[in-house]
Amino acid sequence: MSTNNSANRGDAPGNLTIGEGVKVVGQLVVPGLAVINGTLQGELQADELLVGPKGSLSGQVRVRTADIHGTTHETLEASEFLCVRGTGRVNGQARYGEIEIEKGGVIRGAISPVGESIQPAPVALPPSVPAPADSADSAE
Repeated sequence: MSTNNSANRGDAPGNLTIGEGVKVVGQLVVPGLAVINGTLQGELQADELLVGPKGSLSGQVRVRTADIHGTTHETLEASEFLCVRGTGRVNGQARYGEIEIEKGGVIRGAISPVGESIQPAPVALPPSVPAPADSADSAE
């Protein structure tokens, strides 16, 4: 078996695969690629993350790149790149270096670029909404 083929499947040295139907609870540090096709609850630090279409991840996640086809909950930080695929669901707080959301992908919660604090977005009135009556009266 070639090294490239092995790395593509997530079973190369430094990589981790959680298979469909497998549930892991705990704190994981993965120097390479973490592939989640089952369920992970806890903390994950990895270079790369791939959450498969049936994968579910809950907890504190810090990675360089994340490719989300399944579901995440709580906190996800992808310092370089976050991609939410058409089947992907990100719930909670997400930080990213760069972001891509495919048609059908969903983010529920707060998102911000790495380095900025996550705050609720201010509610702004569109320019076509007239000012309240008392401000118009005071301008006269």
